[in-house]
Amino acid sequence: MIVSAVATVGIQCSKCGELQFRTLSAFAFSHFNQESYSCVCGAPLLTITSIERSNFSIEYPCIYCGESHYLLTKRNHIWGEDILELVCNDKDLPIGYIGHHHEVANSCQEIKKNFVKLASQLVNDGENESEFDNFFIVYAIMEKISKMVERGQLECRCGNKNLSVEILSDKIELVCQACYAVGTIYTDNKEILRIIDSMGSIFLEDNMTWYPKDPLKGQNLVKNK
Repeated sequence: MIVSAVATVGIQCSKCGELQFRTLSAFAFSHFNQESYSCVCGAPLLTITSIERSNFSIEYPCIYCGESHYLLTKRNHIWGEDILELVCNDKDLPIGYIGHHHEVANSCQEIKKNFVKLASQLVNDGENESEFDNFFIVYAIMEKISKMVERGQLECRCGNKNLSVEILSDKIELVCQACYAVGTIYTDNKEILRIIDSMGSIFLEDNMTWYPKDPLKGQNLVKNK
């Protein structure tokens, strides 16, 4: 039996939420006993440490609980025939997989679906706002904005369709670099997700700051700077 010396890890970044894929080579541990991998956003993805050749410790930060998880496993579970699952022990949800590339890629398709599904469920449940992770709100808003862009429903009245997006600690800002119109979406309350869902499109106005308001209450969406 031929044992592969190369495996693929697919894992969801704990900071930006994007799925990242890296190649794990068994030969990398011939000279060093530890390998660390980072996301393109700079956040750590996972650290693998060799322990007495055949055993490995895997540390990976979690997007769901915010803590790091640890897994002690054998060499043949990383570079073997079966896929190795990296899970959140708190939520019992997969964060990533290690194994053959095509199997990892296929399995990772469900990770983002599960994450978006969980965020959508949290929008409609009855938990307290203080218990609702701000990251889920930001992530859900960015998903909705992306879909608006795909449908041509997000642009500036000046004609610019390429708006810049800046994620701040308590809000997301949409900025038109052509006329400096601004759209401000506060992320401190999950009710904003329902409000955005009730809107068909977002159009910024020159020399104005746009704030999404609840259309059911009859409030204006735009006000002067």
